[in-house]
Amino acid sequence: MAAAVTTRIATVAFGGLVSVCSRRCLRVSGPGAASLGSASRRFGSQSTSVAQGYVPKTSLSSPPWPEAVLPDSAEETRHHAEVVGKVNEMIAKGRYGRLFAVVHFASHQWKVTSEDLILIDNELDIACGERVRLEKVLLVGADDFTLLGKPLLGKDLVRVEATVIEKTESWPKINMKFQKRKNYKRKKVIVNPQTVLRVNTIEIAPRLC
Repeated sequence: MAAAVTTRIATVAFGGLVSVCSRRCLRVSGPGAASLGSASRRFGSQSTSVAQGYVPKTSLSSPPWPEAVLPDSAEETRHHAEVVGKVNEMIAKGRYGRLFAVVHFASHQWKVTSEDLILIDNELDIACGERVRLEKVLLVGADDFTLLGKPLLGKDLVRVEATVIEKTESWPKINMKFQKRKNYKRKKVIVNPQTVLRVNTIEIAPRLC
């Protein structure tokens, strides 16, 4: 009983000592008390003076790269008309050189010019010697200008024609499967049909719109 009373008295005394020490530590005195109080008041005034909805200047709010300046619409229209006029002049005089085109045919894109050969890895329902028009033209260009489609050029602007010159088969490919000591062996010969086209002409309209 005496030991329990002694332990309770010691606990109460220690708790009182801790509370007194904490109050003394929290109470600021001396020459630094005024500066600490003014700093706290200044910080409080700054935090309350921030406008509502303020977004700090970061790399997300203001990117480090310069802001893009859009060109003047009138100046852009004038420049476009000037370029189109120069291209029309070259086409009218026939001083554009040899034309090339990028066409989409048989699930592939081909960059071709006149007298080029295209090897297609499938069979077309066209007889040898027949002419075919490649209508999906993505791009046509010359020495000094290039016309790009969005994504295709108009059919009245450019015309690309080709001729089927050969219908053949690919070189045989052997697919061999073998497992030793299992009496398993499979051999498969793969031959794909092929079609060869020759690009005849690439023609461009006499005048751009």
